[in-house]
Amino acid sequence: MKDAGLDRISFILGMITAFAECVTNECKKLAFSPPFRPQDYPLLYQEAKKIADEQRVLLWHEENEDIPSSYRLHWFVIYKFPEALEEYRQLRSKGFSPVWDLDKFYPILSYGLVWAEGVDKITPRFREERKTQCTFSRVLLDPQEWPIPRP
Repeated sequence: MKDAGLDRISFILGMITAFAECVTNECKKLAFSPPFRPQDYPLLYQEAKKIADEQRVLLWHEENEDIPSSYRLHWFVIYKFPEALEEYRQLRSKGFSPVWDLDKFYPILSYGLVWAEGVDKITPRFREERKTQCTFSRVLLDPQEWPIPRP
């Protein structure tokens, strides 16, 4: 599938956009971008930062120095509140890596909550709503195409 005609950088940025939306709307406490090669960082950073700014979330560049250099991949940690990043960094400081110990990160990735016991008793609420900008319209549409006026 690697040579399916996909532009890797665009694919990564599209996933960053989707996960940033999940984090900004508090469906996830924290998310990871897709893994990328260290040399991709300069190609990704400016647009990833722009997406994060539009979605009012933050990025932290994980360089994964615990992975052997011949296999090393990087990713962005996408978060809205500093304590989510701190929780991630505490797990990393204990020697855990999402590469080998993903289950340790499930709570901060918000995995398993949709079907959790008692989920029907949860009342949705935002901790903090933030005014965001529309990333997909900036990238895909001309200014007059979005928002669509109501008839």
